[in-house]
Amino acid sequence: MAEIVITYCAPCRYQFKAMQDADAILSEFGTRLGGLRLVPGEHGVYDVSVDGEVVYSLHNENRFPETDELLAKIRERVP
Repeated sequence: MAEIVITYCAPCRYQFKAMQDADAILSEFGTRLGGLRLVPGEHGVYDVSVDGEVVYSLHNENRFPETDELLAKIRERVP
């Protein structure tokens, strides 16, 4: 079962976005996940990883993910 980790910048107050994305992920994948963790970070980070592989990075994309876009990226890795 897949583990998803959302690492977000706490000083930047990205926690609300992380919680929204976590809710959407749990609604879509529910019991198919081994776990979902929110990890506070710094320096403007907003990364979403599945089993240790980053599937979305704010740093690389220069924007936050749209919910449907994020779910599609996770869907590619979670059966």
